[in-house]
Amino acid sequence: MNEQDNQMTRLLSALLPDETVSGDPYWALMQWNHNHLTGALWMIPYQDHHVIPLFTSREQAEQIRHTIKEPEQYVVRGLSRTHLHFVVRTASEGIHFAVVDEIFANGQFALTLMTTQNLLARDV
Repeated sequence: MNEQDNQMTRLLSALLPDETVSGDPYWALMQWNHNHLTGALWMIPYQDHHVIPLFTSREQAEQIRHTIKEPEQYVVRGLSRTHLHFVVRTASEGIHFAVVDEIFANGQFALTLMTTQNLLARDV
């Protein structure tokens, strides 16, 4: 790994939440590869775009993580308000966000799609 790669790794480490960050206001599933976060969040297809589900508790996120394909590739991380702003502001066009409202016994879940403005302003 060259110096530029080392600098990028340090920068990503500062920007990405570690396991000590509390989900205030949300929790998310983040991709895990070779013992490091990649920065990618778990997404699901929805109509003609993708949605990043956000969870209101660690337990809720863990419950869903165990139902997805290849759960070992994801870890639950808390998103602080600072992390949430960063994620929302840097999301690609066509990416939407939703809050998981309910998880059913079969592992499926109900979502509420959120606008960026409502997501950042929502008092949870």
